[in-house]
Amino acid sequence: EFQVPIVKLKKSNTVATIVWEIIKQFGFSAQQITEVVKLLDSNDNGANVFSATHRIIRNRNWLIIATLETENAKHIVVEKNDKKIDFQLGYLQFRLSGNTAVSIASDKNTAQLNTENLAYPLIIRPCKTGDYFYPLGMQKKKKLSKFFIDQKLSKTDKEKVWVIESNKKIVWVIGLRIDDRFKITPTTPQLLSIQFKAN
Repeated sequence: EFQVPIVKLKKSNTVATIVWEIIKQFGFSAQQITEVVKLLDSNDNGANVFSATHRIIRNRNWLIIATLETENAKHIVVEKNDKKIDFQLGYLQFRLSGNTAVSIASDKNTAQLNTENLAYPLIIRPCKTGDYFYPLGMQKKKKLSKFFIDQKLSKTDKEKVWVIESNKKIVWVIGLRIDDRFKITPTTPQLLSIQFKAN
């Protein structure tokens, strides 16, 4: 992923020439220079221009050049005895333990879940339009799209978000927040710790 500062680019007297020097290496044609230059003045965050292999996205004060995802992401099934699962972003380690002298993990890449509320198999999958969950500490549901805005995620960051679900309920937005319905309490008999390690 490449980031081009819009303000700096617009100060140039030869914007079109510089744009062409940047975009030609990513499969864009000379005919697309005008489209890319228009992105510089666009108020539409998330506006795109595509080549066969890449796209250019307007994201606040930046143009982001990112590769196109060519593979459809798969849903990965997790059984109760699984200890490690590899997926597109890295891998997840699973560990069951009793709730004795547990210290709550503050690391966003670690989820601690109440096994009483979990139903196997768990599913690891990319987030999709319409997904919602109950963010830890909240009693009301929130759409992931609104949660991402609160977290100030860029368009490409949003597209890299995966979730773990149990019985069609999201239990963890991986690397961001667990669902309040699956939090551990002092009476939780057994918890599942999941640790995410990125590629």
